[in-house]
Formats: sequence, structure tokens, C-alpha cells
Amino acid sequence: MHGCGTGRPGDDWSCSLVHFYFPYCDRMSTDFTVFMPLFKREWHTRAVLEGLTRRFQPGSIHIATLPEQIAALDCAVKGWDCAPVHFYDETEFFGLGDRSKSALCQRIASLPKLYQAGWFYQQLLKLGCQEVIPELTDWTLVWDSDLIPFTAWPLLKDDVPASALLQHKSKGNPVIVAAWERWIRDHLGVLAIADPVGTFIPHHMWFYRPALQSLCDQLQNFSGRDWPLAMMDTVATHESFSEYWAVASWMATHYPDLFAYHRYELAGATTERFFEDGRGKLARYYHKWSRQQAMAESEETPSYAALSACMHDAYHSTGDPLPSSLSLESSPRHIDKLEANRHLEEQRSRWLVRASDREALGIDV
Repeated sequence: MHGCGTGRPGDDWSCSLVHFYFPYCDRMSTDFTVFMPLFKREWHTRAVLEGLTRRFQPGSIHIATLPEQIAALDCAVKGWDCAPVHFYDETEFFGLGDRSKSALCQRIASLPKLYQAGWFYQQLLKLGCQEVIPELTDWTLVWDSDLIPFTAWPLLKDDVPASALLQHKSKGNPVIVAAWERWIRDHLGVLAIADPVGTFIPHHMWFYRPALQSLCDQLQNFSGRDWPLAMMDTVATHESFSEYWAVASWMATHYPDLFAYHRYELAGATTERFFEDGRGKLARYYHKWSRQQAMAESEETPSYAALSACMHDAYHSTGDPLPSSLSLESSPRHIDKLEANRHLEEQRSRWLVRASDREALGIDV
């Protein structure tokens, strides 16, 4: 495991919490940890890691990824302005045998399903990270590898770690949402928590180690099987599940005094979501902007500082507020989604790539 240089925020109001107190942790510190599954390095990976550091000041970032990705990433992060980064082989994250990635994914290989087996597996990585990695703090911020924060939200609400709702509940696929809600009721034995405006699929969330342990114990006791196996087997009966909504519902029921979140209006009202793998509208705009700035270094994969400056210019030029965050989907399947199933954050994004944009952008897969 290796680290890289540390960047510290200075002038952002939301990062004025130089020291904050987690009342259920044993020290006053900003040295909380971040956990992130990362299938492979993407166009925006550097901006995500540097943005996390710039806006939230974690003590370290812990990444589960494919073994063939680790060496190159370890070399790259040494030149990035982010908190120390530690890497873990995702193929053997839970061990060998029945707990290996290949064995767990094989359990659902023959089932018809909307999502790839790896999509389900990365949810297991999040749920089990505090079990597997003792170095993670009891309150760990789990973060999706495609989420770039620009105007950060406070880390706490009423002295409790708080995530921000970033997805409006008025859009999306109702069939999938119903399956997730049914899964929470049937396998956790609790009601799915609901907010009047936002969903509990915020692409990041604070995980509290005792709560995650009790949630996994519930899955194991209910099924009579090791919890990662039990989770994968539920795809046969419920088709899908949501780790974030499950954790939020479990916390709200069993740890209500430790459960807090920021309403959608705080950060969700300006966030945007769209396809971007280095070929989309954002990447094209960024490369044009960087050439106009006569940047000394080639920024094929932009730094957070460069991308942030580009975004400030882009939104200032149209008189629009800077988004709180951008969620960059790297799977081309998002290009061809039915309009009725697009989230509000997609529909309002200036960077949204639709099927009609494929030819102009040269996206043929």
C-alpha cells in the first residue's frame, strides 16, 4: 500500500471545519478514511481523488481495484494532489474460495439481469470494506469513483456525519426502485426510509462500522449463509439491490441518533449526471478550453484544479451556478436510456450525451 502528496483546502466555506468532532469516535480529527471501489482508471479518476481531498480533507483514501490496475495507479497518484492512497486487490478482497470475486459473480452468471455481475460485486465491496480493512475509521466515507465534488457540503449535521441527497425521486426507473424497496423489507426486516424529495442513492455515504457489522449479521442470520454469498443469491429472487438505500434504512431504524443527511435542496438541486469516458461533451469542452488557456502541460486526464477552473468559466459564461458535483457515468448504456427513465440530474445537464450525439462525438460502442 502506498500514498501520495496531500492537498489542503484553504478558502472554501464548507471546508472551514479544520477540526470537527465525531461524537462516537475517540478523537477530534479530520483523519477519517474514504473507501472507493474502482474498476479501472477513468478520464476523471484524478479529478475525483483530488476533489475529495480538496473539499473534504480525508486522512487517507482506500481503493479496491483490479490487480492489473494497481501498479499504474500507484505510480500515478504519487504525482497527484490527494490524500495518501492505499490499494487492495478486488479479486480476493473477501478471500479465496467461495468468497473470491469470480466465485461470487459466478453465483449470478446464468441469471437474466439488467446490471453486470461486477456492478453487484462493487456493492459488496462497500458493505464489507470495514470488515476487511481494519485501518478504516469507524466512520468511513464510502464514495463512488465517478463523483466529483465542486461545492462541498458540510461533513456534519447536528454533530453526526451526514451525506447529501443528490438524486431527485421524481425520475428514474420505478420497477428497479420497487425491487430495491422490496429487497430492504424482505432481507433486512425494516422499512425503506423515504424522503419527500430525494432518494437515498447519493453516490456516497457515511458508513458506521458497528451498524454495518449488524447489517451483515442480519443477512447472515436470515439466510443461514455467509453474507456475501447471501447477498448475491438475492439477485435470483429480487433481481437487484441498493447498498446505499439498505444502509440508510438500517441506520434510520436501528441507529436513529447516529443517522443524519442533508436534504436534496442543499446539494442535489445543482448536481448533474451524464455519460463521460473521455469522449463525451464535457471532455471535448475541457480539451478545447485547455488549449485556449495555453496550458503548459498536457491534461488528457485533467487535474481537479484544471477541471474546476474550466467549470467555473463554463458556468459563469452562461450565468448559471456551479454544480455541487458531477456524476460521470462511464458505461455507454447510459447514452441510450429511455428519456422517461432518465434522472432529473441527467435531463437538466448541459453535458448529457444522447443517442443522437453518438455520431458527432465518435462514440460507436
